Order: sequence, then C-alpha cells, then structure tokens
Amino acid sequence: MTRIGNSKSILNFVLSSDENYADKLAVTMYSILEVHAEVDEVCIHVLSNNILKTSIEKIKTIEDKFSNAKIIVHNLDDLGEKLGKDVNVDHLSLATYARLLIPDILPDDVDKALYLDVDILVRENLSDLFSMAIEDYYVAGVKSIIDLADCNEDEEHYFHINAGVMLWNLKKCREEKFVQKCLDYIRNTNGKIKFHDQTIINEVCKGKIKALHPRYNVMSGMFFLKYSKFISVYGLKNYYSKKEFDDAVSSPAIIHLTSWVVGRPWEEGCVHPYKGEYERILQLTPWRGKPLLRKRRRGYKLVIYRLLPGSLIRIITKIKRLIKAKIK
Repeated sequence: MTRIGNSKSILNFVLSSDENYADKLAVTMYSILEVHAEVDEVCIHVLSNNILKTSIEKIKTIEDKFSNAKIIVHNLDDLGEKLGKDVNVDHLSLATYARLLIPDILPDDVDKALYLDVDILVRENLSDLFSMAIEDYYVAGVKSIIDLADCNEDEEHYFHINAGVMLWNLKKCREEKFVQKCLDYIRNTNGKIKFHDQTIINEVCKGKIKALHPRYNVMSGMFFLKYSKFISVYGLKNYYSKKEFDDAVSSPAIIHLTSWVVGRPWEEGCVHPYKGEYERILQLTPWRGKPLLRKRRRGYKLVIYRLLPGSLIRIITKIKRLIKAKIK
C-alpha cells in the first residue's frame, strides 16, 4: 500500500494481457474495483502486449464507473525485444513474461504492488494483504502445485510459488537488479525455460520468497478434490495443512480460474462453482454477451480424477507431458 502524506492510501495492482484476453482482463479489473470501494484510490497498471486500441478504449470506460479508480496502460508491444531473446511460450501468451519487467515499468515511488493474472476473480478487499511485511523478500505468493513436486530439495523453507498472484516488494527488486537477473537467466538458458516466467521468478527469487495463505490463490482443482487426493495427485511435499486448504476453499479471497478438467467460465460445458460470478461481472463490462468458446464436454475427466488413485493420475500426466514434448 502506498500512502501520500499521512492520509491517502493507494493500492497498486498490475495486470498483463494481449488482445485475446482483453475480455478476461476487464472482468478481473472490474472484480478488483467492485470490492475496493472503501479504498482511497485503486490504481490498476495494465501491461499491454498488442491489445487493440478499441479494446483499450473499452477498458478505460470501466474507470468511469468507480470514483476511486485509476487505470494506467503501459505499452509493451515490443516485449520480445525487451526480453532480449526468443522464449518458449507453448500454449501461453508472450504477455505472461511482461511481469518480469514490473519493477522497471512502475513508477519509482510505488514500492509495493500486487500482480494478478487475468483469469482471476477478486472476492474481498485486499488492504490487509498489501499491509503485509515483506521487507526481506522480493515477492510473496501461494505455493505452486506443479513445479513444487519436481523440486530436488526437501528443505522445509524451499518452495516455488504460482506466479499468477504475487505481492511485489518493488523497492528491494530495484535495489538488487531483479529485472537484469531475469534477463540474464533467459540469456543463460537460451530462452528454453521449463515453466516459463514462473521458473525464472522462482529461481531468481530463491530464498527471498514469502508464502501466502492459499486463500489468496485458490485454483480450480482445489474446489473438486479433497485435501488428501489433491496432495496425492500433484505429489506435493511441504504443502499447506488440511485446515489451510479447507479454509481457502470455504473462504477464497482470490479465485484463480486455472485450466483444469472442469473448464473455465468462458468455455462451453464449464462446471466451475464460480462460473455464475464470472458471468455476472462479464455482463457489467463492455464485453457483455460475448459467446462462449466451444469445447468438448469433459465431465468424464472429473470422474477419472475422483476415482483413480492420485499416484496413477500423476504418472499418466507425466507420460502425457513427455509425449507432448517429443511431438514438439
């Protein structure tokens, strides 16, 4: 949280998108502003990687709906050049790498900011999160469920975070040349990075990451799998307790609409429990009425996840990844 003098408080959020996700960007933005009506000012920094001018104009109209809102668009159409080398993106957008540059993009007087992916719904006022002490850390986030299982170290303090929600200590990042360290990592790996920018952030920040409660990044699978099954499916070590997991599911502060077998609210056949909330907010944006993406029904996959042993699902998933990698 940034304060001007002794009175005005400003919450700085950062969102990154390209044109393909402009409608999701609008929903995430609206969900942020809707629950922060009591905050003096909410400043949303949009990292734009080739978002069309017409879409930017639509996004700016959301600002007019909230008296405390300020939207600043940062043009990153040259993001590939800024990274200095081609990077693998797979199914992702290049825009995901924009978050590596946040410390250099935001004004120097902004010491703390919350980055959110644009497949997110914010459910409550996050002022307390912004007030969290992170002076000794680069970032704070919720433990990852994918690359965490692949860590070679078993120390309790060692973990990776999911980069979809990150509270940034921008002051420390600037002082310790975080952005340059990330660019060096890309160059040293020749742009071939296992989990994309998430790997870069976790490796550069290693030892200087603070863990947040999982309610600040509740991913899709958490709503459908019991704690023991969830741990087994992803082979997690040093993860959260059952109580923390259950509290996150029952009282989510930030919902991350991650790609999973239940689908996502903008796809046909989605059965996510917060699909209705997403649709409600979408109708309040300039993208109201946008048709759903056509997807094959996937109900049987959820049955498989619930019936098969977690260890078997994990093996099948790894085999599928290997096959996919070889095809590429």
